[in-house]
Amino acid sequence: MQKGSYDGVPIDGGYTATIGLMHLLNALNNGGAPGTGIKVLVDESHGLIGPVIPPTLVNYNVAVQNNLFGGYPSKAEIPGCIVFMVIFLILGIFHLALFIVNFSRGHYFWLTLGWVGYCLVRFIGFTMWMEWGKDITNAKLGIASEVFLIVGSIILVTTNLVLAQRLFTWRHPVGGSRKLFWSIMLTLYAVVLIVIAITIVASAVPYVYVLSQSSYESYKKIVMVSAVLILLYTLTAISLIALSYFFKPTTKDENLYTYQPWWIESFHPFYFVQKNAARDAEETFMKRNHNHRHAIRVIAATHHHYNMVEGLTNQRGTLKHNKSLFLIIITTLCVFTTSFCRAVAVFQARINYHSGPTCNSIAAFMCWGLLEVIINVLYLVGRVDLRFYRPDVLPAKVRAIITAEQSYYPSDDEDIIKPTDYPAGSLNSTSTSPPPFEEKQKSHPNSLHFNEKSHYGGHYEGRNDPVNYVKFDNYDTSDNASDFHF
Repeated sequence: MQKGSYDGVPIDGGYTATIGLMHLLNALNNGGAPGTGIKVLVDESHGLIGPVIPPTLVNYNVAVQNNLFGGYPSKAEIPGCIVFMVIFLILGIFHLALFIVNFSRGHYFWLTLGWVGYCLVRFIGFTMWMEWGKDITNAKLGIASEVFLIVGSIILVTTNLVLAQRLFTWRHPVGGSRKLFWSIMLTLYAVVLIVIAITIVASAVPYVYVLSQSSYESYKKIVMVSAVLILLYTLTAISLIALSYFFKPTTKDENLYTYQPWWIESFHPFYFVQKNAARDAEETFMKRNHNHRHAIRVIAATHHHYNMVEGLTNQRGTLKHNKSLFLIIITTLCVFTTSFCRAVAVFQARINYHSGPTCNSIAAFMCWGLLEVIINVLYLVGRVDLRFYRPDVLPAKVRAIITAEQSYYPSDDEDIIKPTDYPAGSLNSTSTSPPPFEEKQKSHPNSLHFNEKSHYGGHYEGRNDPVNYVKFDNYDTSDNASDFHF
């Protein structure tokens, strides 16, 4: 190691009273590795010296600790912490106000509460980091602050993955709603929770207990593995978008009808949906058939107010969510930058005295502060609560309705009901059997939609007709749909 000092305290190259005292304490703890058991050493120092530990002893122990992303705080970081505490508090208030306004209008986008919680986590994290800087010997407070600062970034990654998942399901409604896909996603979330728990334990143990050198190295390797896994996790949202873009929708995807929020007319920052628009839309499903009430719920297409009927539709078009893609990609890259810088600090595995640029408070304020402020501003201005809103599950009273699944062809013992006033070429009073499927038919003027080539979707809703509707769906989404509430 190079000769030098840390805050005026000689670290290597000489034998001082501070180093002699640390050798004594290490001997009392069976020769623990330098940089471990700081909580134990602080307690023993208080017992030997008194309530006030000399700054030279404190600075020496900070210098030999394992390097941290963002470094160990001091009183110099107090102004920066206060600035970001205030900013995240304001952002949390904006997220909460947006949720309250949406909730009052019957527009329930629960991820907004997740971002409110995230802002609270950031506020608490910077508060603890500031207090830790005032008393660096408070190991418990230091561990807690690191946990809150790390978990905040994981919350952003997880919410981004949920948004990307909804975009994938809009593009591939059949695959995106299958139980296999949902099982994979839920398993991924569970694995991430386990990784976070392992990271917290592996990072905290060396500070709480005195370890041998071999055990200390093992814990460092565990943290390295977890840093890589977290880094890969940050890229899952972009990977899911790439899959939805490079793999074209299948024939089933194109023919399957989906339930999109047609009442959302704009993604403007100051636009709000009409009050109870979602509830009114849900009530229209009381007169629809079983398959329609169990249609796949997806986000609204960017071009929905130009080319979409009010109700179920399979007109999703190409992947036109350009701004939505931009939001996910930019925010994901911001979080990836933070995770990458932290991984660099972890893999350096140096003592704090020889730490690199990522172990500086400026890096912490740039990544945990500035970049994540940009992410929240993009969420608010980009109105992700509209872009990525998926209609709620239909009320139980609507889903419980049982309607007859009427077929195009009547059975032998069934009288044919003859609708009136249908245009020529459709079901008319003189027709006793429907024309062949290959013959192109005209739709009833009041019909919603009918795909003549595939014979998927569509139903008649002639309000003056003796028949309420005639259904042609031959793809039952109830066996493939999932009612998870993300």
